[in-house]
Amino acid sequence: MRDINLVIEAGKTVAFIGRTGSGKSTLMNLVPRLLDAAPGMVLIDDQPIRNIPLSQLRASIGYVPQETFLFSETLAENIKFGIHDERAVNVDDSAAVAGLAEDVRDFPKQYETILGERGITLSGGQKQRTAIARAIIRAPQILILDDALSAVDTYTEEKILTRLREVMRGRTALIVAHRISTVKEADLICVLEAGRIVERGKHEELLRLGGAYADLAERQLLEEELAAA
Repeated sequence: MRDINLVIEAGKTVAFIGRTGSGKSTLMNLVPRLLDAAPGMVLIDDQPIRNIPLSQLRASIGYVPQETFLFSETLAENIKFGIHDERAVNVDDSAAVAGLAEDVRDFPKQYETILGERGITLSGGQKQRTAIARAIIRAPQILILDDALSAVDTYTEEKILTRLREVMRGRTALIVAHRISTVKEADLICVLEAGRIVERGKHEELLRLGGAYADLAERQLLEEELAAA
């Protein structure tokens, strides 16, 4: 990463888009300190992130990585993972926001269904939605979705994003994606190339700019039209 100078206001949704290897995941990993930047380079509420106890920092973050890790436990236990006071959470509500609840109703044992190793009994989209439910059940102050909707279709994606916008109102969301449809409603969109932010703005602003984002939008629109033909 280099030349990154970005201020994210509390309660805003900021999206990051770019080619594979452009640095999106690396940037996200700095927030929960899965990777460490140089001292003083990452701040939360004007406080250097290294000054915040790691347990406190991560307790305030809901993080959905690219690779979803699920345990050989029940679906409910997977969603509640890391929650200390289970009385304060509602598994079905979180699953509903993540677009998973309707699928669960078709499972013979519903939330008591035992997942195979790494969630092998679920589809790719169901795994991602389980991970999203796990993140939002924590009522995080910061939600990070690192390409967390790549395995769902655009219709399901739109329903999930609509619900997430309601749940995350007043909270901060960082969204990494490859699809324009995932990021177009964000308060700010950052386009990354080779570890740098090369464009930033709202969806319509970036389209008018006619740069990398507009090229990506045009290419994806063409791909959709060819797929529908």
